[in-house]
Formats: sequence, C-alpha cells, structure tokens
Amino acid sequence: MHSRYARFFQFIIIFGDLLLLNGCFLLAGALRFDEIRIQNTEYYDYYVQLLVFFNLSWMFLSLLFKTYDTRRTLVPRKATGKVLNAYFIHLFILLLFLVSLKKDEYSRLFLIYFYVSFLITILPWRFYFLRFLKAFRSRGLNFRKVVLLGQGPGLARFYKSVREHPEYGLEVAGYFSDKPVGDVPIHGPESAFDEFAKQNNIEEIFCAYPSGDERLLHWFRYADENLIRFRVIPDLGIEHTTRVEIDFHHDVPVLVHRKEPLEHLHNRLLKRFGDIAFSLFVIVTVFPWLFPILTIGVKLSGNGPVFFRQTRTGLKDDGFSILKFRSMVVNQEADKKQASGTDSRITAFGRFIRKHNLDELPQFFNVLKGDMSVVGPRPHMLSHTEEYRKLIDRYMVRHLVKPGITGLAQTTGLRGETETTEKMKERVKADVYYIENWSVLLDLKIIFITILQTIKGSAAN
Repeated sequence: MHSRYARFFQFIIIFGDLLLLNGCFLLAGALRFDEIRIQNTEYYDYYVQLLVFFNLSWMFLSLLFKTYDTRRTLVPRKATGKVLNAYFIHLFILLLFLVSLKKDEYSRLFLIYFYVSFLITILPWRFYFLRFLKAFRSRGLNFRKVVLLGQGPGLARFYKSVREHPEYGLEVAGYFSDKPVGDVPIHGPESAFDEFAKQNNIEEIFCAYPSGDERLLHWFRYADENLIRFRVIPDLGIEHTTRVEIDFHHDVPVLVHRKEPLEHLHNRLLKRFGDIAFSLFVIVTVFPWLFPILTIGVKLSGNGPVFFRQTRTGLKDDGFSILKFRSMVVNQEADKKQASGTDSRITAFGRFIRKHNLDELPQFFNVLKGDMSVVGPRPHMLSHTEEYRKLIDRYMVRHLVKPGITGLAQTTGLRGETETTEKMKERVKADVYYIENWSVLLDLKIIFITILQTIKGSAAN
C-alpha cells in the first residue's frame, strides 16, 4: 500500500544510496592512495570505470531486489535484509568480473576499504530512514480517510490491525453494513454510505463480502464513478499469513498463499555461499584446538563411539545422516525418545557439551556436504516427523528449506524437549516464520544470538 509521497521517499532512498556509495569510494581512495597519486596515470581511468560500474550495478540491484520499497506495512528489518542481499550480490558480481576478465589493476586494499565502509554506512542509513518514516506516519501525518463496507470475516481483523498500527497511515472514517461483524463501530446501513462519502472526502473503501456476492461489483463500479480507490479484503477460506501475494499469468491473477525468499535461486546461492564460508571459518579456526579436547572428553565419558549418527528428516522430507558428538550412553531408545533435562542416558560430559551446544559442532561437516544449513529449522527424528505431521498443521512446511545447526526457534527459547504438542506447535510456528521471512540479516542475528547462548550455556537440546 503506497502513500502519495512514495515516489518522493523512493527518490530520497536511491539518492542517499548513491551518495553513500560514491562517498565510500572516495574514502577508500583517500585511505589507500594517501601517499600515491593516481591522477594522470594509467590507473586513473581504471578507477573511473570502476566507479561507473559500481553506480550502475547498484542501481540495477536496487531495482531487482526492490530495496527502495517504502510500503507502510514494510518492516525495517526486512527492508534492511533486502539491502544486505543486494550488497553481497554486488560484491559477488565484482569478484566474478575481476576473475573472468583477469583484472589485476585494482588494489585489493582499496576494495576492502570500500566494501567495509559501504556496509557499515548503508545498513544504518536504510534502517533508520524507514524507522523515521514509520514515526512520521504514526504521528498522524499523511493519513488517508477510508471506509469499511460489508461483513466478511477478515473485516474485523483489518480494523484491529489499522487501529494497532498507525504507521499504516489509514484513518477509518466509518463502517457501513447491513449485518455488522465483530466489535467494529457501525455508522449505519450500506445505503447511507453514498451521502457520507460526499460529505467526508473519502479516498478509499475497503470491502469485505463473501465470495460471489454481487455487492462487491456494485461498490467497485461506484468507486470508479466517484473517483474513490477500491480495495478488497478477501475471504480465502484458509489461514492468512503476512506473505500472501498476487502473481499475474498474463491477465489472470493468481493468489500465492506463501512466498518464500529461498524459493529464488539467487537467495539459495547466497545462503549456500554463506554456509560454506562460515563453516570453513569454524573448521579452520575452532576445530584444530577444540575437536581434540571434545574427542578426549567423549571417550573418557564412557564406552561407545565418539560420534553419534542418526537419520533425521531433511529438505523435501528426505532423510540424511546427522553427525554429533555422543552425549549419551549407548541405548536402544536413541531413535525414538527425546532427551530431557533430567535424562539418565546423558553422561556428565555430555550434559556439559549439550548445555553449550558443543555436541552440534560436527554438523558443520553436514553443512559442507549440503545436507544442512548453518541456520534453519532443527531436523527431527524420523519417528517424530511421522508423529507430528498428523497432529500439527503446517508441520511439513518446515521441510521446504534445509535444516539448520541452529534456528529461530532455538534462539527464542523453543529448544530442548517438547513435552506437549502445544510446545511443538510454537516451534513449528517459529520455523514457518523463518521460512517466510528469511534474509541474510535474520541469519546473522540468529548466529550472533546462538554464539552468545553457546558461551552462556542453555538448556539441553
């Protein structure tokens, strides 16, 4: 839903981006060439060409990812996540360009200076500008008067949403219905709307009627004849989500109930690149000194192998062999019974490594293999998948992406044993939210929280 000033705000965003980009370019040049003059040298033209390339490629990616979006319902974190996606793709395109053309004229230190300074300036700029817009709108500026018509089931929810979010910029001037719903204040029957609209300068009407109701067409024609914008609150007959969108196949609208960012190839490649880079970093820097210590600890904790392997449910409901440090005594219930905080099967050393998430470290090899991601829904045992898919709505949705070493559910207190179906429902709800709202920024946030929890220690998983 765009305001009348949307184009102006979008221009401000794009102008600000280019101002920062060019400023960071000059800053990187000043830091790198403070003692070297490149003017009037053969390198000068190379850097001018690079500057043009940076500007054009960033504009292209901004259009591609719609990073200039200023919709009133847009969450600043999601918008910042789009910018982060564009940033990494921009970096990837440059590296691809340099490697494929075998360009070695550019200073590596200059490129590091540029991308570091651009990252630490563009993200705060975008985040706080959208926060400013929300604050601007929530103070009652640039409000539009709208009227509600009908008695569809979504109307009461829409009214509540508008009341709770003034940043949407909508003021409900009246509600007209022959059969009012919920606790929405009624102004009169539908026949009284025409006179009300003429006296109150109504800009939009939101209609909510059962599917096929002829009054929907009546008010659609009325809105066109009276220069009022027409909106429909549909009754889908299914649970609504925040990711419902409409695609067009030529002139045929198709409602898409769930949009997942990771269904797009460029996002999957970006996430995969991040998984490989982060996993290699952990394996190279942490494993050489920590792995021997954990191996010795597991061996001393009792008889049995160092590593525990178990088949878990992965992407698209396919099974894979997960790898963990063994934290329990060898037992016959490992593939059926969840571990609890007081589980007698857990060894003393196993309780320590579970508390600090150290038993999960071998799963970075699962990530490199491609069975897992660093962040995603935690994989469950096959027996639990079969059990909960019958009990919990949308349970299988969590398998639309690769399972993770950590996830949103684990960082929001929904980890460990799920003693009741309600607890599992809350975990599934968090997993589905992650799938529908994935961004690089969300992954980084989850990783950061997980590192803090690992240091502090948390409940057994």
